[in-house]
Amino acid sequence: MAVRPDVIPNRRGLRSRELVLDAAERVMAERGFEAATLARVVEEAGIPTSSVYHYFGSKDGILLAVMERGADRFFADLPEWESPTGGPVEDLARVISTAVRTLERHPSFLRLLIALAVQPPAGSEGEIRAVIGRIRAQALDRLRTELKIAFEEDASPTIDQLAHFALSAIDGAFVASQTDAGVTLERLLAPLAPALVAARRALQGA
Repeated sequence: MAVRPDVIPNRRGLRSRELVLDAAERVMAERGFEAATLARVVEEAGIPTSSVYHYFGSKDGILLAVMERGADRFFADLPEWESPTGGPVEDLARVISTAVRTLERHPSFLRLLIALAVQPPAGSEGEIRAVIGRIRAQALDRLRTELKIAFEEDASPTIDQLAHFALSAIDGAFVASQTDAGVTLERLLAPLAPALVAARRALQGA
């Protein structure tokens, strides 16, 4: 989906493709999908329109490629912990701090993902929602894994609920950090690790 299946780019083509995706990610994140015209993306990338159609087929094809590449980059930047190194609060704080640094390196990707989840472009809702669903599922899987390690327990409804809670908190903090210049993502998410520990205790006692 990210690249037309009948097109195999050579080295120069791969570079052109990356330039288009970089430009599209910037323009879409700044202006929104509808306002990010293909002409604007082409101008920003400095690549002929014919090359864009050759590799992506359409504006929707570019969007899907941007999202898939963004997800690959984001998750590749997140280290995978295999065992606890301290208490749950310490381990979860480390996970959250790593996620914050990764989000700060890739803000356009998450900004675009949230915008499209709320309002997917008309005519391509199914494909867009499918890609968003895969990305969100991957994020939840990573959070479940980290929570199981931190709490040293197997999968459970409590772990699943905490993963959804953590992802919602990260989403909300990211939106707040993008709209309020007076706060940072790190500061907003500082209470999340102890909040997860307290929430687990409350859920298990319920």
